[in-house]
Amino acid sequence: MIPTVSSLSAALESVLRQLESNDYNGSIQAIDNLIDIAKNKKGEIRVAEQKERAEKRLEQLNILRKQEEERRIAEEQARKAAQEAHILEVTSMDLPLDWTNIYDTEPSTQGVFVESISDGYIKCLNNLGRVDIEYIASITGEDYKNIINRLKGSIYQDPDKWEECFFKGWMPADEYLSGNIGEKLKTAKRATEEYHGYFDANVEALTKVLPDSVSADQIYITLGSPWVPTDVISEFVMYLNEGIDYTEYIPIFSRRFDDKDAYSKFCKKYARRNYDSPTESYPLIHDEITGTWQWSGGRPKKWCSHDFVNRFGTDRLNPYDVLIKTLNMQSIAVYDSISSTNSKSGKQRVVNQTETTITLEKQNLLIEEFQKWVWTQPTRKERLEKIYNERYACTKVRHFDGSFLELPGLNPKFELFKYQKDAVARIMFSPNTLLAHDVGAGKTYVMIVAGMELKRIGVSEKNMYVVPNNILGQWKKLFLKLYPHACIKTVEAKDLNSANRKRTLTDIRDKDYDAIIITYSSFEKLTISNAYYMVMLDDEIEKQEQAIQHGSTSKLQNRAKKNKELRSELLFTADDPDEIYFNDLGITSLFVDEAHNFKNVPIDTKIDRVMGINKVGSKKCQDMMDKVHVIQRENNGRGIIFATGTPITNSITDAYIMQRYVQESQLELLGLQNFDSWVGMFAEKNTGFEIDVDTSNYRMATRFAKFHNIPELTNMIAAFADFHSMAGNEDLPDFNGYKDVLIPKTAPFRDYLSRISERAEQVRTGQVPRTEDNMLLITTDGRKAALDMRLVDGKAAFTTDSKVFKCADTVYQIYKRGNQRNTTQLIFCDTSTPKEGFNIYDELKSLLVRMGIPDNEIAFIHDATSEAKRQAIFSQVRAGGIRVLIGSTFKLGLGVNVQNRMEALHHLDVPWRPADMVQREGRILRQGNQNDTIEIYRYITEGSFDAYSWQLLETKQRFITDILGGVIEDREGQDVDDTVLNYAEVKALAVGNPLIKKRIEVNNELMKQRLLNLKFVKDMEKFSSIAMSYPGEIERLDRLRRLAMADEYYFAGFGRKYTEQERQEIRELIQQKVLVEEPLEKSSIIMEYQGFDIIAPAKVSRIHPVVYVQRAGKYRVEISDNRVSALLAIDRCLNTLTKRRMDLEKSVKEKREFYEYACSQVDNENPYSSKLYELERKLDEIDSKLGVDKEK
Repeated sequence: MIPTVSSLSAALESVLRQLESNDYNGSIQAIDNLIDIAKNKKGEIRVAEQKERAEKRLEQLNILRKQEEERRIAEEQARKAAQEAHILEVTSMDLPLDWTNIYDTEPSTQGVFVESISDGYIKCLNNLGRVDIEYIASITGEDYKNIINRLKGSIYQDPDKWEECFFKGWMPADEYLSGNIGEKLKTAKRATEEYHGYFDANVEALTKVLPDSVSADQIYITLGSPWVPTDVISEFVMYLNEGIDYTEYIPIFSRRFDDKDAYSKFCKKYARRNYDSPTESYPLIHDEITGTWQWSGGRPKKWCSHDFVNRFGTDRLNPYDVLIKTLNMQSIAVYDSISSTNSKSGKQRVVNQTETTITLEKQNLLIEEFQKWVWTQPTRKERLEKIYNERYACTKVRHFDGSFLELPGLNPKFELFKYQKDAVARIMFSPNTLLAHDVGAGKTYVMIVAGMELKRIGVSEKNMYVVPNNILGQWKKLFLKLYPHACIKTVEAKDLNSANRKRTLTDIRDKDYDAIIITYSSFEKLTISNAYYMVMLDDEIEKQEQAIQHGSTSKLQNRAKKNKELRSELLFTADDPDEIYFNDLGITSLFVDEAHNFKNVPIDTKIDRVMGINKVGSKKCQDMMDKVHVIQRENNGRGIIFATGTPITNSITDAYIMQRYVQESQLELLGLQNFDSWVGMFAEKNTGFEIDVDTSNYRMATRFAKFHNIPELTNMIAAFADFHSMAGNEDLPDFNGYKDVLIPKTAPFRDYLSRISERAEQVRTGQVPRTEDNMLLITTDGRKAALDMRLVDGKAAFTTDSKVFKCADTVYQIYKRGNQRNTTQLIFCDTSTPKEGFNIYDELKSLLVRMGIPDNEIAFIHDATSEAKRQAIFSQVRAGGIRVLIGSTFKLGLGVNVQNRMEALHHLDVPWRPADMVQREGRILRQGNQNDTIEIYRYITEGSFDAYSWQLLETKQRFITDILGGVIEDREGQDVDDTVLNYAEVKALAVGNPLIKKRIEVNNELMKQRLLNLKFVKDMEKFSSIAMSYPGEIERLDRLRRLAMADEYYFAGFGRKYTEQERQEIRELIQQKVLVEEPLEKSSIIMEYQGFDIIAPAKVSRIHPVVYVQRAGKYRVEISDNRVSALLAIDRCLNTLTKRRMDLEKSVKEKREFYEYACSQVDNENPYSSKLYELERKLDEIDSKLGVDKEK
């Protein structure tokens, strides 16, 4: 419809009214629309008589546009001026004339005055636990600006917390210049740019402390590393499938389908129409909440190249399944179904050891291939380095200094050591803390003082201490010694029985206690209300649903579903209105003593059969985790203090459990909240077959062979863990090193070692079934023989050249020496505990009695069958009535305080784990020991496993100490699990020549270096080939790009629209020439279409007919026997010329990059040749010393 003059005028008048209401943009758009409608193709007003009036309106419009532009510019200038004025105002450090300091009227500051700003700063930290410029001004009388200028460098203003107020948001330098320095630096740079240099000092300071970047060669990366983007994994899959770069993938991939319909459905389902990201052909989802990887819409099935299948799959397992299991950190087992009378179905699934071993090797090859491939492309390498460094490697550990603490109320008779004050400061200024001080270093003191300080400065209103059942009285006694006027509530079993429960919980909730000290068992009886569980579930469900909206795995969907079902159950389970629940008590800080007792938390993992990992966990530990979440949820993420001398016992993975307790929010931020993700970041697992001790059958077992990226792990741990290793200045007795008692190698023992060596060789070579013998049994038997030959040979005779006799003699000599002071001794032995028949305990006691120690002064801890009997024994030891106490690590090494008179400790056998050694020696190396000097004896049989096992323990304990202390520099290390010796160790120890072990190690390393050298040589050959062949390939692709560009421009400029009649004629001609007539003997042009020649090839196939579209370039087009779709296929070819040109440009660019990279590598010096020469020389030297004849 052509607008009339009246309709145009009315519309313009309406527009003018809109302008009066300041709707400029809407008005201008409306006028433009009207004018466009009123114009013809030549741009003229359609109705001549309307032209004059319309031009006037257009003139008005131009005036309005000019006015609008002027108004917009004026507004922008005014906004900028206002912003500049605002910035000047907030950064000028001037107070309003009527400003009043809020502390001038505070009772807490009345009468408080210090002479200097630095003293005011210390007083502020001591009394408030934070930097407060107003408080410092109130107690010093100094000007705000002067205070800030004087303290600059010691304090920094946080751009995220300053609220555009010059005296707010300040914090100590050690707090600001720690944590995630990378993020803080980004924030500071944005802020200083916005506020014209106001935060320049922040940028400068943060830049100085920014950690050095970790280079690619130092980063451990694997399939399943949680920080690797999904598209990188998709590119890797395409590389495996085709052996080419992904930019070449689409056209080749499309030809791999035998079934065109299958390929069509696949494209519609997965591939993007514009193919901007070809990796969409392998769409993966990585869910950080569950740590799960899966294919989006189901795994690809038939699109595997033969090479991909042969290298990484088996007849029993598709390589895509191997890949997805590897990404999910799962070990692979192949099962057979066998007949079984024990199953209802008559079938039983059993592991096929051969097929599983082959598949595990394929899995290892896949990981190795990824680790080689991932760093080869410079762009990808740079991207991954940036991701890793920004997420994990840009943090700086904060070091706490508690020297300023005055600790009001603390008994002046007690003075904390510096490390204890520093730990108190950490607890005060950190959201959550793991107190990882050595056993006996005085952690209890730290927890008590820290709790009182948190309450004094108002950070925590109610502190609860959870302690082992047997030391509740000790805790109360020590608390009142430190703080005689403290108001304490102790809670044990009788306080929570039916008669006392309500009164006890009411007191905890309503009264103002300084501390509530509760036993483990009583703490378990405190319950969380169903209503509160529902609130926590709601939080979790909300997180899960948000993740599901952005694409999720089936595992997350199932977890969300189960949570909703659980919530529904809770909804119909009413809480007892008369009950007072844990979440009602108002606890703001939770201190847990001996926190390693709560490490058995259920772990949600897809990794099967991991030694030391309990998926189910214990109810006690899950209860602790739930209560920790309650405390943190109610206190803005803070309030948890765990204390233990052995936070890492079974494995470095113990650190993950501690992180979940006290650092869970940080784990979530880093994408490591799930155990599998944590393992993918830090651990390398090894899966194999070993003997099940109970059934004597093979079982698959996974162990963590190595840990990687250790500096980043230690930084994470150091952010929450306060570690202290005793150095002798902590009011401890002097310990001048171990006293090693050497037991000579007897003839029977020497003969037994020979049998041990033969057994190890048979196990290694597979001559004996592992159901009959294995390295664990060999290690155990070797330990028994070293302890006493009578434990492995019932016919062996008593000899004074035995551990048990030497130990008894040493104990007796110390006993006589300490008679005047009634000193005491501990003997640890984990092997051959009291039982019927010959055992070390009874033999040792018998010898001691015969030597002259009264029977009643010797005790076995195993005789204490109840807690009361245990405490009775301990009381007698502390009093000097029992002079010698014998026990195992499990029964005597944990929570035992009998150090008062302890003069000597004896290790009769070697403990299995570093934590066992620490707990044993923590019974004597402890504050409160009255002896100035103590002794620790180790009994070592010459030529046995003893000396080497002790060395192994010390090495592993040093590794733990370095990790917890944050001082480790190595980027990888071995785990700290049980010390089962390997073949090389047993062989060397049995033969008694350390060169045997050295030869095995050197030979293994030589084989490894030869493989690496071979890989290097092959790489150099590949790079040389690329340097020779790529220039021609690049030129070919670039020529195709130029031709495609010419055709693209021609088609864009001269393409025309055909009538339906013309298209019908074209379709009929194509059908006639290509599909009906006899195939041509030679190619010929059958027509011109859109300026392009349509060519029918010679002898075209009727089954897979094709034509060529040619102008500058030549393009193959597959057509069907449907004449309609044939022309559509040609149209599709022409319409995708732009995409074709872009794909070629990308290929040229990346091939040039790879060519340049290959040229830069081709002349690299072989880094392995010198190592190979040196290792071969070492092996020849060792063989010469061993008398090995290489000709044989």
